[in-house]
Amino acid sequence: MNYLFYNPLADAGKDQEKIPSLVEELKASLGGEVEARSLLELVWDEFLKNVQPEDRIILLGGDGTLNYQINHLPVDEELPCDFYLYPSGTGNDFLNDVRGSQDPKTKLVKLNEFLRNLPVIEVKGKTYRFINGIGFGIDGECCKKADEMKEAGETNIDYSKITIHLLMKSFVPPLATVRVDNGEIKTFKKTYISAAMNGKYYGGGMMVAPEQERGSNLLSCVVIHGRGKLGTLLLFPSLFKGTHVKKKKAVYTVQGKLIEVTFDRPTALQIDGDVVPDVTSYRAYIR
Repeated sequence: MNYLFYNPLADAGKDQEKIPSLVEELKASLGGEVEARSLLELVWDEFLKNVQPEDRIILLGGDGTLNYQINHLPVDEELPCDFYLYPSGTGNDFLNDVRGSQDPKTKLVKLNEFLRNLPVIEVKGKTYRFINGIGFGIDGECCKKADEMKEAGETNIDYSKITIHLLMKSFVPPLATVRVDNGEIKTFKKTYISAAMNGKYYGGGMMVAPEQERGSNLLSCVVIHGRGKLGTLLLFPSLFKGTHVKKKKAVYTVQGKLIEVTFDRPTALQIDGDVVPDVTSYRAYIR
């Protein structure tokens, strides 16, 4: 059996409208029955007890769906069948990173290999898995502002405009201390972003860590720092091409298994786009 799971609230309910046609599409491409179910009614531990090895579980969604599910699925154990992603929505940084693994016929990406040994972040006394990356600084503040706008009923949200406004008007870059693998503690003044990356992309196509490889059992630490507001604004477009890392005076990059970051003032942090407000420190690691 093929099981298609979807969030009926995603994309203002538009994903649910796609289900009948998507079920028929998957029936044709997979050559078997497809049963659609809501993620809101799902308890993974109970459902997986009755799954057979030949079954397929298909998640409809993007980065937000993956972020939520990896923190509820028993991914530390061997999954009982094959899991797939059918990409949908606006946030698809995971797909950007693994597009070569997408089946051109079915549009599915097999997830099992990407869910093994996921990195985790410890922040404000809680632990979360993440699949793409963590942003601490102006990107976290941008996601926080976007969430506030969504709660206010706004639908036309431009993340670039939010970032520019924060950068030029209200964001005060903190002092950051960073340590990787219990090595030397480095201090950065005027820190705009301090990221820990499992993949290359976050933020809707920003190639924050162009040298990061999934499955390497290493994380990339990327710190953007030191410049004034205008200089940092001019640097930001290069994030979408990954060429920012060539600017060594403004961008610090290193790889390791453990990344510890502390800011000298509370700042929002985002985990695969999910916001944690008023953070002063985090630990991200992979085993």
